[in-house]
Amino acid sequence: MRKKIKIISIVVIIVIGLAGYIVSKHILPYSIIKPPRVSEKIVPSDLDLISTDINVFVDDSINIKGYWIKSDSIPAKSLIILVHGVGGCKEHFLNLSKSLSKIGVESVLIDNRAHGQSGGQYCTFGYNEKKDIANVIDFIKSKNDSIPIGIWGNSMGGAIAIQALEFDNRIKFGIIESTFTDLNQIVYDYQKSFSYNIGLKPICNIALNEAGKIAKFNPDSVSPISSVKNIEQPILIAHGEQDENIKFEYGKSLFDNLKSKNKKFIPVKNGGHYNLGKTGGKEYLKAIESFILDNSN
Repeated sequence: MRKKIKIISIVVIIVIGLAGYIVSKHILPYSIIKPPRVSEKIVPSDLDLISTDINVFVDDSINIKGYWIKSDSIPAKSLIILVHGVGGCKEHFLNLSKSLSKIGVESVLIDNRAHGQSGGQYCTFGYNEKKDIANVIDFIKSKNDSIPIGIWGNSMGGAIAIQALEFDNRIKFGIIESTFTDLNQIVYDYQKSFSYNIGLKPICNIALNEAGKIAKFNPDSVSPISSVKNIEQPILIAHGEQDENIKFEYGKSLFDNLKSKNKKFIPVKNGGHYNLGKTGGKEYLKAIESFILDNSN
């Protein structure tokens, strides 16, 4: 009887192990790098915004689509590239673009690769996206070489923005909301949140390494906490104290390690992952506006 139980136990362990291996090699990697595509049925003219469509073919021939939203002031004081998070799209920023337009700031809204209407199969969390941003800047500069360019990203978009600021010093300032310090860590954090706080680090490592092979990028190099140590441009970092997706301490750590001498950290009391503007209210929005205008020169 004991021998039979032992054999059954060994078989169960083998089956569970094989199942875990198959999931981590062939299912989980795609859940990391292939987010659902979303596009909202709204266009800039619905908000009375003046815009032109953008189509930028980046280094690996992927078409990045977006809108260039004009400002109410001529000439504009600056231009901000708005970068969305995982599963987001450019249309999510249209209301923000309207607010920026009113203070004389133009904006460029893009669908990240593998998102919205842009091309590409896989998301790489900034590894390729920072280069896409540089290509978008090339396009902007070809139309207006003198306008100061900033970048504003939230969640994954914040991580992309940080890497873009390190990669391309033509970006004069950045606003970073609710982002992570390291891709390996945040993948593990999300895995735990979906598994009743049970950590499966080896499976995460296998899945992320496989994702890197599929999407042809190095996950270890996606490290905003390393990038901020090289960034000297003015940066504003904001993070909700009750962020349910990305720990508040990550935002503070990014700020503490930021090389820039012109930096500001805004902890948003009761703020979650998606509602900093709403929770922070007029005071938060005024701080953002002041930061933008102070660096629009």
